Amino acid sequence: MKRALAVLLASLSLFAGLLLAPPAAGAEELSFARAVELAEKHSEILMLRSSAVKTAGLALAEARSRLGPELTFEGGGSYMAHPPLTITVQPGALSETLLIPDAPLVFPEDKPSGYFELSLQLSQPLYTWGKLQSSVQLAGLGLESSRTDLAEGKRQLRQDLHTAYFSGVLAGHSLDMLQQILDILEQIEEDRKRAFELGSVNRLSVMEIQSQIAEVQRRIVQVEEAYATALEAISVYTDVDPQNLDLNTGFRQDDPGFSETELKEKALESSEALKKARLDRERSRANLELVRGGANLRPDISLNLSCELSGQTIPWSKTDWQDSWDLNIIAGVGTRGAIFDSGRSQHKLRQAEEALTASQLAVDLLSKQIRFQTRQAVENMRLHGAKIEESGAALAQAEEEQKNASRAFEQELLTREQWGMVRIKVLQKRLALLEKKYLFELALYELESLAGVP
Repeated sequence: MKRALAVLLASLSLFAGLLLAPPAAGAEELSFARAVELAEKHSEILMLRSSAVKTAGLALAEARSRLGPELTFEGGGSYMAHPPLTITVQPGALSETLLIPDAPLVFPEDKPSGYFELSLQLSQPLYTWGKLQSSVQLAGLGLESSRTDLAEGKRQLRQDLHTAYFSGVLAGHSLDMLQQILDILEQIEEDRKRAFELGSVNRLSVMEIQSQIAEVQRRIVQVEEAYATALEAISVYTDVDPQNLDLNTGFRQDDPGFSETELKEKALESSEALKKARLDRERSRANLELVRGGANLRPDISLNLSCELSGQTIPWSKTDWQDSWDLNIIAGVGTRGAIFDSGRSQHKLRQAEEALTASQLAVDLLSKQIRFQTRQAVENMRLHGAKIEESGAALAQAEEEQKNASRAFEQELLTREQWGMVRIKVLQKRLALLEKKYLFELALYELESLAGVP
């Protein structure tokens, strides 16, 4: 009997932290698929990553806009403390060889102290050695990378929600069996107390069963408290009232039916981490082209068109205000570039080349790791599938023993304590099978998540 109870307590320890109480009357049924739908709709983490996608999209639009023309303006008004001096030339004051009018000649005319200037400049890049195109490519890869982060966030959210949800399902099915075990132990306690009163057993025997009852009661409380935490976790993901939940999706026991080779290929194809590593490689390649475009003796060429307007009289302040204003239009092609930079551009180029090599190595390494993770996930799933078969056979044997013990108890060939221990053994096997189904569900979903199987 001691041994059976010790095995029972060891089995109960498997359920510490694995949570659920019976659903309240009128509770809302929540399937796992519905929980995922709600979580993806209400998750603040996904909202933040969606915002990052929008930001990256705007950054791409900004990079593309740099390929087009840019129109800028400058304007200003000034006050001159010493405007140009007025010079008067009297008749006959110069050489007789010059033609001098009869009236005095004044130049320049009196100038006001104000000065106003307005200019418009239009600039259009013509050739930049691929720098602008590389910038656009980098921004586009940044957008794809943020989308990959969003997809990875959804996958991780579903993974975490799956663990919480089916931990709740496990406890929901196991708590009733734990209570049945407690009821049987309490019956055994009553029998031992009567036997102690009759002097057929000592007090230590009673205290032993009481200690085991206290242990089971403590574990039931632990399960109930852990259930409240699990429901709260589901509520955080889904925004559903944790006091009004009925988890109605059960465990699966079917193999996905894919070969290991197919699963590995699917894992490589659907891995968001691998997609991001490949995007990082492309970003390194685009950055290399950007650095090459900024090397020595690679000047940028652009078309520049400017319109300059300046004057000294406030517009419309006088009838001849426009006489002091000048308009000039300048069109030209400009260039700018470095001739010598003490080797700085070469060092940057080598850094970019090394980063590209490292990014390729990262892709190769991650591909190997994904294949290995798939192998481990397949092993884990198949092992737990085999354990289900093993636990199912053990349960069938225990149930057959219970049938025989039931007849023996009816014929008074077994005591109530012996009959209770047989029933406890059956409940223990059912708990063990339930746990194996739970672990198989986790292993199966991990493999599906890794392989991108919906």
